[in-house]
Formats: sequence, C-alpha cells, structure tokens
Amino acid sequence: MTSPDPELGKFGTTARLFRLVNAMPKDQQLILLKQLVGNDVSNQLYKLIVEMTEEQQIILLEHMGRQPEVELPIHTINLEETGASMRENPRKPCLINASYRIHDRNYQSYILDISIGGVFIETDERVPLGRQMLLKFSLPNQKQPFSFAGKIAWSGPKGFGVRFDKISPLQMQALRSFIEQND
Repeated sequence: MTSPDPELGKFGTTARLFRLVNAMPKDQQLILLKQLVGNDVSNQLYKLIVEMTEEQQIILLEHMGRQPEVELPIHTINLEETGASMRENPRKPCLINASYRIHDRNYQSYILDISIGGVFIETDERVPLGRQMLLKFSLPNQKQPFSFAGKIAWSGPKGFGVRFDKISPLQMQALRSFIEQND
C-alpha cells in the first residue's frame, strides 16, 4: 500500500485516482466504468441524467449535440443479457399517458419506460419509497386499459420507479408483446 501524498493532504489517494483516470484513454475509461458498474452503463447514465437539474440537462444536451472531433468506434453492448445486467426484465422506452393513485390522491403523468416488472413515471412530485399505488394506462397495441397495483421502488427529482405487485398471465403477455415489438 502506498503512503498518502503530503502535498495533496488527506484526499491524496482520491486526487491521484482522479489524475490516473483522467489520463487514461477513453476506451480504457469505459472498460473501468464497466468493471465498476457491470454492463449496466446505460442505466447508470440514465439515473445520473434523471438526478441532474434542468440547467445541467440543457448543458449536457448542448454538449452532446456537438460533433466529436475524432470519429469514435461504434460498440454495441447488450445490457439485457442474462447475468450481464442487474435488471431482471428488459425495459422499453415509451411515452404512455398514465393515471395513478397514491394514498387517496390522483395524479396524471407519463410512463417513460416499461418492463414486465414495472415502469418509470415522469413527475416533479416527490413520492415516498415503499408506498403502495394503483396505476392505470393503455398500451398502444391493446384496446383494453390496464390496472396494476404496485410499490414505489425508487424516487428521484424527475420521477419514480414502480415495481408491479402481481400481474396476470394475460397482462404479462400483453406487456411482453409491446416490449418486444420493434417500432
């Protein structure tokens, strides 16, 4: 074990790690990130973006809109492979109008992604973790609306995740069909 750098004080080890990571080529930084978070890189990025302020999101959008100075190689990563992701159900980005009820209060918002196990709902409302809720929405490929009981699994400044309590085989098939269809 190396001794702390006296010039950098008690955060010397952290500062040295920052310098080392900063000096690494971008492809090695991505490999390091994958080692730290598994192959769940996209989901980690989504969580970071959701937790940003609107001003930070605008800056990121502007920055990402600029063309890179060098052509970057294209890498395809399947985050939904068994064992490659901590998520057990693949998610599909979407924009579905939803109504939901939490603790005797009704809300309207949008589902931004969906899986067989749950959804992410966009809202500025703060909701308590673990709270039971009732969610109603219609899938674009289904005529009948769905009603799901669920529990709030996580919450952030731009929305919250719901884990469905129970779903019928018919609901599961409809969800699976919607998730697997190519747009």
